[in-house]
Amino acid sequence: MIHCSNCREGTMVSGHVEDHDVGPLFGLDGVILARAPALVCDRCGHVMLEGEVVEAARRSLAHLLVEHCVELRPEEARFLRETMNMTQAQLAERLQVNRGTITRWENGGESLGPIQSFALRTLAAWALEDGAKLAREIGAPDARPPAVHPARPYRLDALAA
Repeated sequence: MIHCSNCREGTMVSGHVEDHDVGPLFGLDGVILARAPALVCDRCGHVMLEGEVVEAARRSLAHLLVEHCVELRPEEARFLRETMNMTQAQLAERLQVNRGTITRWENGGESLGPIQSFALRTLAAWALEDGAKLAREIGAPDARPPAVHPARPYRLDALAA
């Protein structure tokens, strides 16, 4: 029996959450996890997700960003770097840019253009489990604006992951 860390009076019981915002776990706004198995407090409704559910959501979100973004937002670039378990210095070395450039991308001080986003998306695609296939499917950037982003909130189906 697990006691709730939120209210300290309830007990965590197996259940599901329909639409649960997991954005704070990933440093992104509006990441909705649908139909996720979870432990739910029988008193206050506090939700606790299992590690494998969180990791499946991370992979699904990374796939979504890799497949559907042209120009990455700062928080999306940071998320992909962290998903690859790379430091800013490691990513800078891999992309042959200054570490400060990575910092500016992630802090919004300098935008990632389509070429830089393509390079980061390709690295992330290779890091994912089906990376070779996914990397081949990523379209190279062209000169046509505007940037395309998946609609927010990002919706991830936990049962499909």
